[in-house]
Order: sequence, then C-alpha cells, then structure tokens
Amino acid sequence: MVLSQPDLRKAVKAGKVVFAPPLEEDQWGEASVDLRLGFSFTKLKDLPGMKISVAQGLGSLGAAGFWETITLAERNALGQRETFSLEPKDFVLAMAYESVTVPRNMIALIEGRSMDARVGLSMHQTAPWIQPGWSGPIVLEMKNNGPLMIELTPLIDRPCQLTFFQLSTALPPRLTYGTRPTDIYKDQTHPLKHERPKRAPTKGAATRKRTR
Repeated sequence: MVLSQPDLRKAVKAGKVVFAPPLEEDQWGEASVDLRLGFSFTKLKDLPGMKISVAQGLGSLGAAGFWETITLAERNALGQRETFSLEPKDFVLAMAYESVTVPRNMIALIEGRSMDARVGLSMHQTAPWIQPGWSGPIVLEMKNNGPLMIELTPLIDRPCQLTFFQLSTALPPRLTYGTRPTDIYKDQTHPLKHERPKRAPTKGAATRKRTR
C-alpha cells in the first residue's frame, strides 16, 4: 500500500518517518515528497585501462581515491548561487540535501521527476529502494543521457521524489537495514568512502572480558 500525503504527514508528525531538516511545504506531493539537491558532487576519474571489481563492496575503490569530490557553498563571495554543470553523457554521484529515516514497517522508493527526465536526467541506475531501518542522506546516481549541458543548483533543484510503502508486517529489529556488517551505507556522509559499522560485543563476550 502506497502512503498518501495525509498518511505520510501523520507518520512524520508521529516521528515514525523523519526528514532532517524538515520538509518545506512545496515539497509535499499527492503520494510522495520531493527531495532537494545537496552540495556534494563526486565523479570517478577517467583512468583508461583501469579495471575495478565491486564484488566485495566499494571499500577498495573509496580507499584508492579514483574519484574527486567537490562541495559547493550555497553562494559565492559575490552572493551568486553556486551550481554544478553536468555534461552530456556524464555521470556524477550527488547527495540529497535531506537525511531520511525509514521505520521498520515501511520501505521507500526513490525515483526521478518528469521534468528532469524530459531533458535526459536520470536519478538512479539500479538502486531505487530505501530499506526499512535506513537513516541518512540518499546518494543520487545522476546521469545526463541528453544532448544538453544541465545546470544543477543545490537547494533549488528537487531532482527526485520519495514514495513510501506500508509493509504487510513490520520487520523485527534484527532484520532492519544497518544490522549486518555489509550495511555500510547507513548514515553515510560520502558516496564512496564508507566505514564498516562496529558491531556491539555479544553478551557472552562481554561477560568473558570481565572475568579475565
């Protein structure tokens, strides 16, 4: 079941779904919310002949530094808004401005918007789902598939929309996103640099440590 605007507003008011900072009124849609573009943009370097594997995650890629990140200010020294230009056929990893928390009884879907799609701008390649238990900003895998250069403006552009679905039953806490060692994207601050979450010691391990 897709949550309509009234039901999603109730979930936000109850603190079940969290947007930080809070959404502005014009970000609310009929059954979705628009997310604003953030200030961080990361591009992979053009390294002819370089081969990578993602079978074991992005740790090696992030550590190798085969990427460049720029973080824009809202305005430059002259008071003009700073923008990012996405060339035709170019690809960039951008961060949404809002951080999102998804409760255990919901799953969210990130998609682009019609206006951006009509100039060839896509928001994700193969990763549309935001899992139960997720928290943090969402990485936008933005590709300019069109023939024109596209100017992206943080806070002004709202390139994607987020829809929430009610699960048939809520996941138990042990199954939510962030509980496995591989769930490294929760509360991410960069598209490619991630630290594996530290696992809390088991009760038995803590007891053994105290008796040594």
